[in-house]
Amino acid sequence: MGIRVHLASLLLLATVAVALVAEPSFAQHTTSKDQLVGTWKVVILKATSEGKVSYPLGDQVAGYVSITSDRIWLLFVDSARKPPVAPSLTDAEAVAMMKSHVAWTGKYTTAEQTGEGIKLTAHVDAASSQAIFDTDRVYFIRVDGDKMKVKSPGVIVPMTGATSIVEFELVKAD
Repeated sequence: MGIRVHLASLLLLATVAVALVAEPSFAQHTTSKDQLVGTWKVVILKATSEGKVSYPLGDQVAGYVSITSDRIWLLFVDSARKPPVAPSLTDAEAVAMMKSHVAWTGKYTTAEQTGEGIKLTAHVDAASSQAIFDTDRVYFIRVDGDKMKVKSPGVIVPMTGATSIVEFELVKAD
């Protein structure tokens, strides 16, 4: 009788262990390259540098990211940006306009899954800021339904020139 109870206990323990391992968790969630493809509307853009969080394009950024099977386009604009009052800009207005947006495009590759998502490396081949032209930008991306979260381990923020951890959240736009 003791052996049967012991075997039943082992069987129960094994069943529970298999159920726990099979239960999907956030850490085990994977994102495929196919899930990235589409047009995504930016909801939040924040940068963290030396422990300080900032919103380089304001707290209500506007913009889109479009991803095809091999190219990524990104355009973010400060939604509070005011249009110029005249067709030609003063130097101060031109500087302010350049600091109120970021745009770039480049081919990308994806690599391994990590705890933070699929690794995407984009080589910037055109940009609104020369500070990021011809550089590689690394992001970890997680897609959950119609939501995307993107995080960099540290990239140059074109509006400030600082290297920061950049995070943005998006929703599917198409």
